[in-house]
Amino acid sequence: MTTQQCPKCKQNAFTWYVSEVLPNITVWSCNACPLQIYEDDKEEEVCENCNEKTKTFLQSQEEQFNWCSECNAVTNYQLNE
Repeated sequence: MTTQQCPKCKQNAFTWYVSEVLPNITVWSCNACPLQIYEDDKEEEVCENCNEKTKTFLQSQEEQFNWCSECNAVTNYQLNE
């Protein structure tokens, strides 16, 4: 499986798998830092940075943000309270 640049630690260690339990959910995790976050597969949008339809909404219990898998741009970052 190809790895991506992690939006949190910036290492090339970000991978994904499709959840067998939750429908339309992809689970992303980093092998270099403790980031594990979920993507709703129906939420893909065009990135303002690179104009590719590769921007997704990632969310965990701790944080949420938009992330582009093409250019690695992170936008709308929020800590969940």
